[in-house]
Amino acid sequence: MAKNKIQKKKEREKRVAKKKLAEKATRAAQEKSTEESQKKIPQRAQLMRSAVPKTENPANTSKKSTFTQRRTGG
Repeated sequence: MAKNKIQKKKEREKRVAKKKLAEKATRAAQEKSTEESQKKIPQRAQLMRSAVPKTENPANTSKKSTFTQRRTGG
């Protein structure tokens, strides 16, 4: 009985190890494919983009105020 229990334990460890290796291989393949699909941004372009602050709501300068707004001061 004890030998059978030890044998089952070893078989289970082997199955778990195989499963982990398979998961690791699929994860590595998926990660590699996503890296290839992403475009590499040149370092200079990245530097230029980071130097310019991004505004959340740019001021709309083309909007004209109405006559009543001009008269009331608001």
